[in-house]
Amino acid sequence: MPAFDTVRYRVLLCSRKGRDKAALVMEQAGLSPLYLGFGAMDPRNLFSLLKILRRESVDIIHAHGYGACTWGRVAGLLTGTPVIVHERCNTHTVPWFQRPVEWLLGRFTRHALAVSESTRQFCIHGRYLRPEAVQVLYNGMLLQDMPRMTPDQIQAFRREQGAGPDALVIGVVGRLESHKGHRDAFQALQVVLERYPRAVLWVVGDGTYGDVLRRLVQELKLDEGVKFLGFRADARQIIQCFDIQLFPSHMEGTPNTLYEALAAGNAIVASTADGQGEILKDNDTALLFVPGDVPVMADQLIRLAGDPALAVRLRAAARRRADDFDGRRTISTMQALYDRIMAARDASTHPASR
Repeated sequence: MPAFDTVRYRVLLCSRKGRDKAALVMEQAGLSPLYLGFGAMDPRNLFSLLKILRRESVDIIHAHGYGACTWGRVAGLLTGTPVIVHERCNTHTVPWFQRPVEWLLGRFTRHALAVSESTRQFCIHGRYLRPEAVQVLYNGMLLQDMPRMTPDQIQAFRREQGAGPDALVIGVVGRLESHKGHRDAFQALQVVLERYPRAVLWVVGDGTYGDVLRRLVQELKLDEGVKFLGFRADARQIIQCFDIQLFPSHMEGTPNTLYEALAAGNAIVASTADGQGEILKDNDTALLFVPGDVPVMADQLIRLAGDPALAVRLRAAARRRADDFDGRRTISTMQALYDRIMAARDASTHPASR
């Protein structure tokens, strides 16, 4: 948000969930979010949002997430405020009880952004949005904001986490959810450990599936091989301590952590889930596997661990690929969309005299 043109745009961040961990990180970064604080389908969201729209004289609602997109579009209809639906995940289907609302709101949705082409197709076929309304906009990241760890700092953090100089550190970063593929990663680790007994899997992130995954680690007798680091505000630094970064998801939009991995120049092994398969090229920027294919995942990890020259080549290609997703380009595209929406609104409100 600080990268937006603050002369032309006043960007307000409004969180439906309240002051969660992510919100606290934003506050520490100097942002001042507004909070609704209600459940996804609580109608009080609408009334709180309407108050904010009027009080702050909001011109455009840019909504992220199911609850925000639902209440944001309803509020937009009631107030005449243009709405942008920003879809970040391809869930492949929508629960039956949500479909009538999605179909109805889809008739009134004029602007939508999708973080990958597969996500765009989900918006069209799963959320009933018109094809001409949905534009692909890969997230990217502000490359200049990527902190750089020195070799000494990397080794110090690895020692702090119990990883010796001969350890093979594989890292997974993301929410602990069933579709993120952690279970597959644990099973692949069992195979990797047969070849590399000092391999360890660092799991960065937290989520609703955490307790299930911790029990699974015990069942698989991987207590020494898996380390849960929890939610980390310094994840961008931590990923630079990985030997291999693994993306085992079954479904995605395009994870922000992938852009960070590219910017860090990490050696990547990833599933071809959705946006990951669009951005990465096998044996060029990453080693790829079909989602859920644990044997191939394990083979790719073992192959990369045993081929230092391949790792060097993948790292260099990752850094080059990161340049294609500079966040400044993403923000410029968003601002151009805002400008088009405002120009269209002004033209309809003040038509040129004949």
